[in-house]
Amino acid sequence: MIIYRKEKIMSYVMSLNLTSIPKVPYLADNLADKKKQKQKQKEEQQQEQEEEQEQEEEQEQEEEQEQEEEQEQEEEQEQEQEQEQEQEEYPNPEEENPNPEEEKKKKKKKKKKKKKKKKKKKKKKKKKKKKKKKKEKKEEDEIWVELYYRLFFGRYLFLGRALEKQPADQIMKSMIYLNQEDQTKDFMFFISCRGGGMLQGVAVYDVMQFVTGDVFTSGYGLNASMGAFLLHGGELGKRVLSINGRMMIHQPHMSPYDRRRHVESGSDAEFISRLRTYILNTYIERTRQDPELIESLLERDIFLNSEESKAVYLIDEIGVEGMGLDLKNLSLFYANHDNHLMGYSNHENGL
Repeated sequence: MIIYRKEKIMSYVMSLNLTSIPKVPYLADNLADKKKQKQKQKEEQQQEQEEEQEQEEEQEQEEEQEQEEEQEQEEEQEQEQEQEQEQEEYPNPEEENPNPEEEKKKKKKKKKKKKKKKKKKKKKKKKKKKKKKKKEKKEEDEIWVELYYRLFFGRYLFLGRALEKQPADQIMKSMIYLNQEDQTKDFMFFISCRGGGMLQGVAVYDVMQFVTGDVFTSGYGLNASMGAFLLHGGELGKRVLSINGRMMIHQPHMSPYDRRRHVESGSDAEFISRLRTYILNTYIERTRQDPELIESLLERDIFLNSEESKAVYLIDEIGVEGMGLDLKNLSLFYANHDNHLMGYSNHENGL
Protein backbone atom coordinates (compact mmCIF):
# COMPACT_ATOMS: atom_id res chain seq x y z
CA MET A 1 0.00 0.00 0.00
CA ILE A 2 2.82 2.41 0.86
CA ILE A 3 4.58 1.74 -2.46
CA TYR A 4 1.33 2.20 -4.37
CA ARG A 5 0.67 5.44 -2.49
CA LYS A 6 4.14 6.84 -3.32
CA GLU A 7 3.79 5.88 -6.97
CA LYS A 8 0.45 7.66 -7.12
CA ILE A 9 1.94 10.80 -5.56
CA MET A 10 4.89 10.81 -7.97
CA SER A 11 2.59 10.36 -10.96
CA TYR A 12 0.51 13.27 -9.72
CA VAL A 13 3.60 15.48 -9.39
CA MET A 14 4.91 14.47 -12.82
CA SER A 15 1.56 15.38 -14.39
CA LEU A 16 2.14 18.98 -13.32
CA ASN A 17 5.28 19.24 -15.52
CA LEU A 18 7.31 20.62 -12.63
CA THR A 19 10.59 18.86 -13.40
CA SER A 20 11.38 20.97 -16.45
CA ILE A 21 10.89 24.26 -14.63
CA PRO A 22 14.09 26.37 -14.36
CA LYS A 23 15.57 27.58 -11.11
CA VAL A 24 15.74 31.19 -10.06
CA PRO A 25 19.27 32.67 -10.14
CA TYR A 26 20.86 33.71 -6.86
CA LEU A 27 19.89 37.26 -5.98
CA ALA A 28 23.41 38.35 -5.05
CA ASP A 29 24.55 37.95 -8.66
CA ASN A 30 22.17 40.67 -9.75
CA LEU A 31 23.06 43.23 -7.06
CA ALA A 32 25.46 45.10 -9.35
CA ASP A 33 22.84 45.24 -12.11
CA LYS A 34 20.26 46.53 -9.65
CA LYS A 35 22.62 49.25 -8.45
CA LYS A 36 23.28 50.32 -12.03
CA GLN A 37 19.56 50.42 -12.75
CA LYS A 38 18.95 52.52 -9.64
CA GLN A 39 21.71 54.93 -10.66
CA LYS A 40 20.22 55.22 -14.15
CA GLN A 41 16.80 55.88 -12.69
CA LYS A 42 18.20 58.57 -10.40
CA GLU A 43 20.02 60.22 -13.31
CA GLU A 44 16.86 60.16 -15.42
CA GLN A 45 14.86 61.68 -12.59
CA GLN A 46 17.47 64.41 -12.13
CA GLN A 47 17.40 65.18 -15.85
CA GLU A 48 13.62 65.41 -15.79
CA GLN A 49 13.74 67.73 -12.80
CA GLU A 50 16.35 69.93 -14.49
CA GLU A 51 14.24 70.11 -17.65
CA GLU A 52 11.19 71.09 -15.63
CA GLN A 53 13.18 73.78 -13.83
CA GLU A 54 14.46 75.14 -17.13
CA GLN A 55 10.94 75.28 -18.51
CA GLU A 56 9.72 77.11 -15.42
CA GLU A 57 12.60 79.58 -15.66
CA GLU A 58 11.84 80.23 -19.33
CA GLN A 59 8.20 80.86 -18.50
CA GLU A 60 9.17 83.25 -15.72
CA GLN A 61 11.54 85.12 -18.04
CA GLU A 62 8.81 85.47 -20.67
CA GLU A 63 6.39 86.77 -18.06
CA GLU A 64 8.97 89.27 -16.80
CA GLN A 65 9.59 90.51 -20.34
CA GLU A 66 5.87 90.99 -20.86
CA GLN A 67 5.64 92.92 -17.61
CA GLU A 68 8.56 95.15 -18.59
CA GLU A 69 6.95 95.89 -21.96
CA GLU A 70 3.69 96.79 -20.26
CA GLN A 71 5.52 99.08 -17.85
CA GLU A 72 7.34 100.83 -20.71
CA GLN A 73 4.07 101.40 -22.48
CA GLU A 74 2.54 102.84 -19.32
CA GLU A 75 5.52 105.15 -18.83
CA GLU A 76 5.27 106.42 -22.40
CA GLN A 77 1.59 107.12 -21.93
CA GLU A 78 2.25 108.98 -18.69
CA GLN A 79 4.97 111.07 -20.33
CA GLU A 80 2.61 112.03 -23.14
CA GLN A 81 -0.03 113.00 -20.61
CA GLU A 82 2.46 115.17 -18.72
CA GLN A 83 3.52 116.92 -21.89
CA GLU A 84 -0.08 117.65 -22.72
CA GLN A 85 -0.69 119.03 -19.25
CA GLU A 86 2.37 121.27 -19.47
CA GLN A 87 1.22 122.62 -22.81
CA GLU A 88 -2.16 123.39 -21.33
CA GLU A 89 -0.67 125.14 -18.30
CA TYR A 90 1.98 127.08 -20.26
CA PRO A 91 0.80 127.61 -23.81
CA ASN A 92 3.27 130.50 -24.32
CA PRO A 93 6.95 129.65 -24.01
CA GLU A 94 7.74 133.12 -22.65
CA GLU A 95 5.51 132.49 -19.63
CA GLU A 96 7.04 129.12 -18.90
CA ASN A 97 9.07 128.37 -15.79
CA PRO A 98 7.97 131.24 -13.55
CA ASN A 99 9.22 129.26 -10.51
CA PRO A 100 11.71 126.59 -11.61
CA GLU A 101 12.33 125.30 -8.06
CA GLU A 102 8.67 124.51 -7.48
CA GLU A 103 8.47 122.69 -10.78
CA LYS A 104 11.45 120.53 -9.85
CA LYS A 105 9.79 119.60 -6.56
CA LYS A 106 6.60 118.67 -8.36
CA LYS A 107 8.48 116.49 -10.81
CA LYS A 108 10.28 114.70 -7.98
CA LYS A 109 6.98 114.01 -6.22
CA LYS A 110 5.49 112.64 -9.41
CA LYS A 111 8.45 110.33 -9.95
CA LYS A 112 8.18 108.99 -6.39
CA LYS A 113 4.49 108.32 -6.85
CA LYS A 114 5.18 106.47 -10.10
CA LYS A 115 7.81 104.29 -8.46
CA LYS A 116 5.46 103.42 -5.59
CA LYS A 117 2.71 102.50 -8.03
CA LYS A 118 5.06 100.27 -10.00
CA LYS A 119 6.22 98.46 -6.87
CA LYS A 120 2.65 97.89 -5.75
CA LYS A 121 1.71 96.50 -9.15
CA LYS A 122 4.67 94.12 -9.14
CA LYS A 123 3.80 92.86 -5.65
CA LYS A 124 0.18 92.30 -6.62
CA LYS A 125 1.15 90.34 -9.73
CA LYS A 126 3.57 88.15 -7.76
CA LYS A 127 0.93 87.45 -5.12
CA LYS A 128 -1.59 86.47 -7.80
CA LYS A 129 0.88 84.05 -9.39
CA LYS A 130 1.69 82.44 -6.04
CA LYS A 131 -2.00 82.06 -5.24
CA LYS A 132 -2.66 80.41 -8.60
CA LYS A 133 0.20 77.94 -8.13
CA LYS A 134 -0.96 77.10 -4.60
CA LYS A 135 -4.52 76.52 -5.80
CA GLU A 136 -3.34 74.20 -8.58
CA LYS A 137 -1.18 72.20 -6.15
CA LYS A 138 -4.01 71.98 -3.62
CA GLU A 139 -6.42 70.70 -6.25
CA GLU A 140 -3.97 67.98 -7.35
CA ASP A 141 -3.25 66.99 -3.74
CA GLU A 142 -6.96 66.87 -2.92
CA ILE A 143 -7.62 64.53 -5.84
CA TRP A 144 -4.90 62.06 -4.77
CA VAL A 145 -5.80 62.31 -1.07
CA GLU A 146 -9.43 61.57 -1.87
CA LEU A 147 -8.40 58.54 -3.97
CA TYR A 148 -6.22 57.02 -1.22
CA TYR A 149 -8.83 57.92 1.40
CA ARG A 150 -11.56 56.02 -0.42
CA LEU A 151 -9.37 53.01 -1.13
CA PHE A 152 -8.22 52.86 2.49
CA PHE A 153 -11.67 53.10 4.06
CA GLY A 154 -13.02 50.76 1.39
CA ARG A 155 -10.55 48.19 2.85
CA TYR A 156 -8.61 47.82 -0.40
CA LEU A 157 -4.97 47.04 0.46
CA PHE A 158 -2.11 46.82 -2.05
CA LEU A 159 1.35 45.24 -2.11
CA GLY A 160 3.14 45.95 -5.38
CA ARG A 161 6.81 45.54 -4.46
CA ALA A 162 9.15 43.42 -2.36
CA LEU A 163 7.89 42.86 1.17
CA GLU A 164 10.26 44.95 3.26
CA LYS A 165 9.82 46.54 6.68
CA GLN A 166 8.01 49.70 5.57
CA PRO A 167 5.26 48.15 3.39
CA ALA A 168 4.78 45.33 5.91
CA ASP A 169 4.27 47.85 8.73
CA GLN A 170 1.78 49.84 6.65
CA ILE A 171 -0.28 46.76 5.78
CA MET A 172 -0.36 45.48 9.37
CA LYS A 173 -1.29 48.89 10.80
CA SER A 174 -4.04 49.34 8.21
CA MET A 175 -5.54 45.92 8.91
CA ILE A 176 -5.52 46.36 12.68
CA TYR A 177 -6.96 49.89 12.55
CA LEU A 178 -9.75 48.99 10.11
CA ASN A 179 -10.55 45.84 12.08
CA GLN A 180 -11.03 47.94 15.22
CA GLU A 181 -13.32 50.31 13.32
CA ASP A 182 -15.63 47.51 12.15
CA GLN A 183 -14.98 43.84 12.85
CA THR A 184 -17.68 42.57 10.46
CA LYS A 185 -16.34 43.91 7.16
CA ASP A 186 -13.96 42.04 4.87
CA PHE A 187 -10.64 43.06 3.32
CA MET A 188 -9.50 42.99 -0.31
CA PHE A 189 -5.74 42.42 -0.58
CA PHE A 190 -4.18 42.91 -4.05
CA ILE A 191 -0.72 41.33 -4.30
CA SER A 192 2.05 41.51 -6.89
CA CYS A 193 5.12 40.68 -4.80
CA ARG A 194 8.38 39.10 -5.97
CA GLY A 195 9.49 38.12 -2.47
CA GLY A 196 10.92 39.82 0.56
CA GLY A 197 11.85 39.31 4.17
CA MET A 198 10.73 36.09 5.80
CA LEU A 199 10.05 37.73 9.17
CA GLN A 200 7.91 40.43 7.55
CA GLY A 201 5.97 37.86 5.51
CA VAL A 202 5.18 35.70 8.53
CA ALA A 203 4.16 38.80 10.52
CA VAL A 204 1.72 39.97 7.82
CA TYR A 205 0.33 36.42 7.52
CA ASP A 206 -0.27 36.29 11.29
CA VAL A 207 -2.13 39.62 11.17
CA MET A 208 -4.25 38.30 8.27
CA GLN A 209 -5.29 35.41 10.50
CA PHE A 210 -5.80 37.74 13.49
CA VAL A 211 -8.38 40.09 11.94
CA THR A 212 -12.00 38.96 12.22
CA GLY A 213 -13.05 39.92 8.69
CA ASP A 214 -12.27 37.63 5.78
CA VAL A 215 -9.22 38.59 3.71
CA PHE A 216 -9.80 38.24 -0.04
CA THR A 217 -6.43 37.81 -1.77
CA SER A 218 -6.03 38.61 -5.46
CA GLY A 219 -2.70 37.97 -7.21
CA TYR A 220 -1.35 39.61 -10.35
CA GLY A 221 1.88 39.03 -12.24
CA LEU A 222 4.54 37.06 -10.40
CA ASN A 223 4.07 36.28 -6.73
CA ALA A 224 7.22 34.58 -5.48
CA SER A 225 8.42 33.36 -2.10
CA MET A 226 6.64 35.48 0.55
CA GLY A 227 4.31 36.87 -2.12
CA ALA A 228 3.03 33.35 -2.82
CA PHE A 229 2.82 32.64 0.91
CA LEU A 230 0.60 35.70 1.48
CA LEU A 231 -1.52 34.98 -1.60
CA HIS A 232 -2.29 31.47 -0.39
CA GLY A 233 -2.89 32.84 3.14
CA GLY A 234 -6.23 34.43 2.29
CA GLU A 235 -9.60 33.08 3.35
CA LEU A 236 -10.25 29.60 1.94
CA GLY A 237 -12.41 29.84 -1.16
CA LYS A 238 -11.51 33.51 -1.61
CA ARG A 239 -8.03 33.35 -3.15
CA VAL A 240 -7.74 34.43 -6.78
CA LEU A 241 -4.89 34.51 -9.29
CA SER A 242 -5.10 36.20 -12.68
CA ILE A 243 -4.96 34.06 -15.80
CA ASN A 244 -1.50 35.34 -16.70
CA GLY A 245 -0.23 35.23 -13.11
CA ARG A 246 2.39 32.89 -11.69
CA MET A 247 3.49 31.70 -8.29
CA MET A 248 6.92 30.57 -7.12
CA ILE A 249 7.45 28.60 -3.92
CA HIS A 250 10.70 27.46 -2.37
CA GLN A 251 12.42 26.78 0.91
CA PRO A 252 13.10 29.68 3.28
CA HIS A 253 16.80 30.57 3.15
CA MET A 254 19.25 32.76 5.08
CA SER A 255 21.04 35.80 3.75
CA PRO A 256 24.89 35.80 3.73
CA TYR A 257 26.54 36.17 7.13
CA ASP A 258 28.10 39.62 6.56
CA ARG A 259 30.88 39.51 9.21
CA ARG A 260 28.74 38.11 11.97
CA ARG A 261 29.76 35.95 14.89
CA HIS A 262 29.39 32.19 14.88
CA VAL A 263 27.02 32.29 17.84
CA GLU A 264 24.64 34.66 16.04
CA SER A 265 24.76 32.63 12.85
CA GLY A 266 24.03 29.45 14.79
CA SER A 267 21.01 30.96 16.53
CA ASP A 268 19.79 32.28 13.17
CA ALA A 269 20.08 28.80 11.69
CA GLU A 270 17.92 27.39 14.49
CA PHE A 271 15.36 30.14 13.98
CA ILE A 272 15.32 29.55 10.21
CA SER A 273 14.69 25.84 10.75
CA ARG A 274 11.74 26.68 13.02
CA LEU A 275 10.33 29.11 10.46
CA ARG A 276 10.77 26.52 7.74
CA THR A 277 8.73 23.96 9.67
CA TYR A 278 6.09 26.63 10.38
CA ILE A 279 5.78 27.60 6.71
CA LEU A 280 5.77 23.94 5.65
CA ASN A 281 2.99 23.12 8.13
CA THR A 282 0.89 26.09 7.00
CA TYR A 283 1.18 25.00 3.37
CA ILE A 284 0.16 21.44 4.34
CA GLU A 285 -2.78 22.55 6.50
CA ARG A 286 -4.21 25.09 4.05
CA THR A 287 -3.72 23.09 0.85
CA ARG A 288 -4.78 19.76 2.45
CA GLN A 289 -2.03 18.05 0.49
CA ASP A 290 0.26 15.21 1.54
CA PRO A 291 3.37 16.36 3.41
CA GLU A 292 5.61 14.46 1.00
CA LEU A 293 4.19 16.35 -1.96
CA ILE A 294 4.64 19.76 -0.32
CA GLU A 295 8.17 18.89 0.78
CA SER A 296 9.07 17.82 -2.75
CA LEU A 297 7.67 21.09 -4.13
CA LEU A 298 9.61 23.18 -1.62
CA GLU A 299 12.95 21.47 -2.23
CA ARG A 300 13.83 23.94 -4.99
CA ASP A 301 12.48 27.04 -6.74
CA ILE A 302 9.37 26.00 -8.65
CA PHE A 303 7.24 28.25 -10.86
CA LEU A 304 3.53 27.43 -11.13
CA ASN A 305 1.08 28.98 -13.55
CA SER A 306 -2.51 29.67 -12.54
CA GLU A 307 -3.80 26.20 -13.42
CA GLU A 308 -0.96 24.41 -11.62
CA SER A 309 -1.42 26.64 -8.57
CA LYS A 310 -5.10 25.75 -8.46
CA ALA A 311 -4.31 22.04 -8.89
CA VAL A 312 -2.12 22.16 -5.77
CA TYR A 313 -4.84 24.23 -3.96
CA LEU A 314 -2.63 27.26 -3.42
CA ILE A 315 -5.51 29.31 -4.88
CA ASP A 316 -9.22 28.73 -5.33
CA GLU A 317 -10.15 30.61 -8.50
CA ILE A 318 -8.53 31.72 -11.77
CA GLY A 319 -9.37 35.06 -13.34
CA VAL A 320 -10.40 38.44 -12.00
CA GLU A 321 -13.88 38.87 -13.47
CA GLY A 322 -16.27 40.57 -11.09
CA MET A 323 -13.54 42.09 -8.94
CA GLY A 324 -15.05 45.56 -9.47
CA LEU A 325 -18.02 44.64 -7.27
CA ASP A 326 -18.37 45.83 -3.70
CA LEU A 327 -17.07 43.61 -0.94
CA LYS A 328 -20.61 42.76 0.13
CA ASN A 329 -21.43 41.44 -3.35
CA LEU A 330 -18.17 39.60 -3.92
CA SER A 331 -19.85 36.40 -2.74
CA LEU A 332 -21.40 36.26 -6.23
CA PHE A 333 -17.93 35.99 -7.72
CA TYR A 334 -17.11 33.12 -5.35
CA ALA A 335 -20.49 31.43 -5.71
CA ASN A 336 -18.89 28.20 -6.90
CA HIS A 337 -16.24 28.02 -4.17
CA ASP A 338 -18.39 25.53 -2.19
CA ASN A 339 -17.99 22.99 -4.98
CA HIS A 340 -14.27 23.71 -5.03
CA LEU A 341 -13.98 23.17 -1.28
CA MET A 342 -15.56 19.74 -1.75
CA GLY A 343 -12.39 18.86 -3.61
CA TYR A 344 -10.44 18.99 -0.37
CA SER A 345 -12.49 16.22 1.23
CA ASN A 346 -12.51 14.18 -1.98
CA HIS A 347 -8.74 14.58 -2.25
CA GLU A 348 -8.28 13.39 1.33
CA ASN A 349 -10.36 10.29 0.65
CA GLY A 350 -8.71 9.60 -2.72
CA LEU A 351 -5.01 10.14 -1.99
